[in-house]
Amino acid sequence: MKEYNIVLCGVGGQGTILASKVIAQTAVRLNQKCRVGETHGMSQRGGSVISHVRIGENIYGALTPDAHGDLMIAFEPVESLRYMNYLKKDAYIILNNQPIIPTSVNSGLATYPAYTEIINHLTQISKNIIDLPATKLSEEIGGVLFLNMVVLGTAVKVPGFPYSKEQMMESIKELVKPQFIDTNLRAFEAGVSAYKIKET
Repeated sequence: MKEYNIVLCGVGGQGTILASKVIAQTAVRLNQKCRVGETHGMSQRGGSVISHVRIGENIYGALTPDAHGDLMIAFEPVESLRYMNYLKKDAYIILNNQPIIPTSVNSGLATYPAYTEIINHLTQISKNIIDLPATKLSEEIGGVLFLNMVVLGTAVKVPGFPYSKEQMMESIKELVKPQFIDTNLRAFEAGVSAYKIKET
């Protein structure tokens, strides 16, 4: 298949790693070549986390080269700025619009940019930004633990995303503990419904 690169970024505890595993599991089940790279940092303390999922016949490295990312899934707004160098021109960006304010900001040592400022920076790369209330949607389902499933549900609606809703749901069933499958699938469905493809 044609090369497709996904960058998932957020902070520790948001479920970026599981989200990347769901995508990768789908590729493996469909006998497609896939490489996954992860950088955890101080993930258990709310530090920056990034995962790369690279799909395609001629993929060798686990990390997305600069300007090769087709899709960014940003679980936290400011993290999208930290890793926007990976995106190609006019890539799609799924942007959870709920910030997680770091300790440095709360203590007055740093400032957190306004959401409009974050959007303005991202539009230098792409105007294909999906402003998603993922945190709010996950809380309505059962809590922020299901944020990752909401954004994955939205991802399947992105033009060019290589997998269908049904294919991704099968991977969720394979990877999630049985007692949490139903709630995760509901969160996934909420993400699917949240993004309406614009008519051209």
